[in-house]
Amino acid sequence: MNMKLTLMKRLDAEERELMQQIQTYEACTMAVLNMASDQIRPLHKFAVEDIVSSLHRMTVELQTELLHLRLEKALCQLLKH
Repeated sequence: MNMKLTLMKRLDAEERELMQQIQTYEACTMAVLNMASDQIRPLHKFAVEDIVSSLHRMTVELQTELLHLRLEKALCQLLKH
């Protein structure tokens, strides 16, 4: 099999994996926010902020990783032509 084709398949698989991870972190963030607003007893504000901030930070790190991967894919496409 062509090495570039194998590389593109690997990059496509990594892209799908990163997108699924990002969607999971975003879903967890929304779940925490919804849970916080639905509580009968108020939650500790700073603890909730820390949790949501940590989830957001991980989401941003994964989005940056996805951006670099997409750049690598674009450059591979450019080299194919």
